[in-house]
Amino acid sequence: MPRRFWVDQPLAVGKRRLAGPQAHHLIHVLRIGVGERVVLFDGGPLEAGATVTGIAEGAVELAIDELSEANTELVTAIVLGAAVPKGDRFGWLIEKATELGVTRFVPLVAERSVVHPGEGKLDKMRRTVIEASKQCGRARLMEIASPMAWPDFVERELSSGNGWVAHIAGQPLVAEFARQEGPIVAAVGPEGGFTDAELELATRAGAKLVSLGPRVLRIETAALTLAALLTAGR
Repeated sequence: MPRRFWVDQPLAVGKRRLAGPQAHHLIHVLRIGVGERVVLFDGGPLEAGATVTGIAEGAVELAIDELSEANTELVTAIVLGAAVPKGDRFGWLIEKATELGVTRFVPLVAERSVVHPGEGKLDKMRRTVIEASKQCGRARLMEIASPMAWPDFVERELSSGNGWVAHIAGQPLVAEFARQEGPIVAAVGPEGGFTDAELELATRAGAKLVSLGPRVLRIETAALTLAALLTAGR
């Protein structure tokens, strides 16, 4: 299978120059040579087949000769909102959410949130999305939104009528989700959980509380369990 590389310009048949980290990876890590085939993607619905035509001065010359629609996205769009876990667990969460096909990730700011990521951290996570997409075969990049306060997330996202909030006292998850159609919005709180007032705000907006089992899960475990159940078979 040809190796995949992300480009920051729209795809089109013709010549293309690859530079920067992507070119370095192609030349020095994967050691791809002239004449070999690669696949390019730009974060949109298409991917491109290309041939390496030249390598010089840290850049790669490519000839794109075919465009095709990628068929790796979920039929149902899924927005996953979650409080941000500590340390490297955030990067792991983003990588796996990308692999599972989540459409958009929203860092949540709840009353008990501990981690408040800045723009530098979010940019690093967006690079993680690119690398995960290269590995798993996605063409569209999972969007990482700016951090959103819980009341704003409830108003803008959960109130859509298809909102779900993970909570240990909620209803069992699987049977409910099997019947859901259309875009889905799901949320996972911080390590200390959502407050009663936050849960009431969500349920008043029409969101349902769903249980992931009797054990207390870490943020990233809960978020990925929820995402996996949501994306199964879609």
